[in-house]
Amino acid sequence: MAENTSDDAGKNKDANQQPEQTQPNSAKGDGQSARADSQEDADLIQVINDQQAKIVELTNMVQRNRADFENYRKHTEADLERARQTGAEKAVKKLLPIIDSLDAAAASVPDNLKDDNWTKGFIATHKNLDKMMDNLGLKRQEVKEGDLFDHNQHQAIDFEDGDGEEDVIAKVLMPGYVYNGKVLRPAMVKVKKQ
Repeated sequence: MAENTSDDAGKNKDANQQPEQTQPNSAKGDGQSARADSQEDADLIQVINDQQAKIVELTNMVQRNRADFENYRKHTEADLERARQTGAEKAVKKLLPIIDSLDAAAASVPDNLKDDNWTKGFIATHKNLDKMMDNLGLKRQEVKEGDLFDHNQHQAIDFEDGDGEEDVIAKVLMPGYVYNGKVLRPAMVKVKKQ
């Protein structure tokens, strides 16, 4: 049994030696494994950083596109509003000669026809037209003789001699109109110095 024990002891000795030899090898392997793991970690960190940079880049691009679209939408709405306003101005401007004719007819009704039912209906219709014009934003310019001449509001058709230094309105020849705050047609006036 002693031989067996010495064989067992030899085996144990060999068994004890093997782990000693394996440990340095395994430490070498652990170092290489650690370096490989470290390299993999660095590669993963680089991929994450690249992806985060890409996310930031894409986010910025989306925000720029959103801002560009919002600007485009606002410009388009403004263009549509200008086109609508221009179309309405053109339509109203075409009505001005008719309004002038109706104004002239209402102002020149003979005295013997003022009590006539047809004339009363015409005058009532003319007043309704004035109200409708006001509701649409079309207003006659308030211009009268003696007002100062303003080239932004009035158009001088004729001039009368005078002794003064200021240009004043001598006579209103045709009323001017303002549509939504903009002069659609300036009042046509005769001007004199006063």
